[in-house]
Amino acid sequence: MRGASDSFGFVFTGRWIPEKGDSGQVFSSFKYWISDDLGVGVDYRPLVDSVTMTATYRAISEDPFGWRPAMIVGTAEDDFTYKGESVESRSYFFTLSKAMPDVEFCGIVPAPYAGAVWIDEIGEVRPLVGLHLRHDFGTMMIQYSGTDTHLTVSRAINDNTSLSAIYWGMKYPGLGIRMRF
Repeated sequence: MRGASDSFGFVFTGRWIPEKGDSGQVFSSFKYWISDDLGVGVDYRPLVDSVTMTATYRAISEDPFGWRPAMIVGTAEDDFTYKGESVESRSYFFTLSKAMPDVEFCGIVPAPYAGAVWIDEIGEVRPLVGLHLRHDFGTMMIQYSGTDTHLTVSRAINDNTSLSAIYWGMKYPGLGIRMRF
C-alpha cells in the first residue's frame, strides 16, 4: 500500500495480519505528501514499539499517452521472510511502472512494475515485480517484494478511504485501510 500520491496532504495506512509475529502483526504508516512526487513520514509497529522513517519519491512521472514509465525510489522498514525466518529490515527500492490502458480487457487496466530492493539485514539486492489490476469496482495487486509474494484486493469506500484484503506471503490473511486527509 505504498506509491506515489495523486494529491498533496496526509495519508494514513494501517495493516492487521493476526497470524504474523509481533513486528508484522499490526502496522501503521503516516505519510505527508509534500508534492505529487515526494512523500515522507513515519511507520509505527505498536506491538514492538518501533517508529521508523519512510520516504517515497517519484523521480520520473509516467507518460499516460506514451511509452515512458514512472520511476519511483524510496526507503522503509519492512517485514521479509528470509531462509524461513521473519526479518524486519530497512530497505531501499526503485521501481519502473507503466499503466497499459491500451490493453484494457473487461474494464481492467493492467499496470506492471519491476525493480530492485536492497534489504540491509539480508545484505543483498533482490528483485521486485508486480502487477496492479485496476477496475472501477476496485483493484488487485500481486507482488513479489524481494523475498515474499503478496496478494492484495482493495475497494475504495469513497474518494479518501479504501479497504483491503491482504494475503501476505501467500500464507497469512489480513486487512488493510488507507485514508487520505
